[in-house]
Amino acid sequence: MGKEGFAKLLALTRVEWRLRQQSTFLGFFWTLLNPALMFAVLYGLFVKWLGRERGDYAVFLLIGIVEWNFFASATSQALSSLLRRGPLLKSYPLSPEIPALASVLSVYFSHLLELAALAALLAFMQGGLSVSWPWLLAIDLAYLALAAGAGLILAGLFVFYSDLERIWSIMLTAGFFLTPVFYPLSVLAPEKSRLLALSPLTAVLESSRLALSGSPPHAGAAACAFLWGAAALAAGLAFLRLKRAGIEDAL
Repeated sequence: MGKEGFAKLLALTRVEWRLRQQSTFLGFFWTLLNPALMFAVLYGLFVKWLGRERGDYAVFLLIGIVEWNFFASATSQALSSLLRRGPLLKSYPLSPEIPALASVLSVYFSHLLELAALAALLAFMQGGLSVSWPWLLAIDLAYLALAAGAGLILAGLFVFYSDLERIWSIMLTAGFFLTPVFYPLSVLAPEKSRLLALSPLTAVLESSRLALSGSPPHAGAAACAFLWGAAALAAGLAFLRLKRAGIEDAL
């Protein structure tokens, strides 16, 4: 992507973010309200059980919700991006990956604001900043690449298969329970814990929790997150470029 393509990406990202915020009465406050409400429900239901496993269960849960919501929202927004921006793609010389990436980046910007609010809360609770927090930015870039790669593939497939939106919604629901968002892996049987630990989403969540709790992420989990992120982004870009002619015809 050259300078012109990058400029188009930034411009479309700003448009996507403004449309998402201006289309609701509360605007960006919905971004904070969603994880706050989910936190209240899950914490109320599970604190007596899981609080025995994790003394810092409130922080554990908050980080899990914020990180999971980014992936779910980013991929869902990217999925329909090419159809939403179909008239734009027909009228202007625009690569199909640009609308999909712009959708992911618009959600990522909101995600960064959520992380800033979370960091401020943790700094207040922990009595200051931690030297391990910069690790979170590195892990989050790998997470962005993972979400972008998945979003690119979903966007390309959705042009041809309209049922994919419902299928992905079901998969996200299953993924929420198969990812340690509200429970630690230690409450599971060892064989199930080892299986779920192979997920790149698990690697991101566990690494983020370690970074925000004052410890550097485990090398294996961090490497897993970076490798999955790079592979997903490369696969997503290659897929859209391979299917570009078919996508333009379908639109």
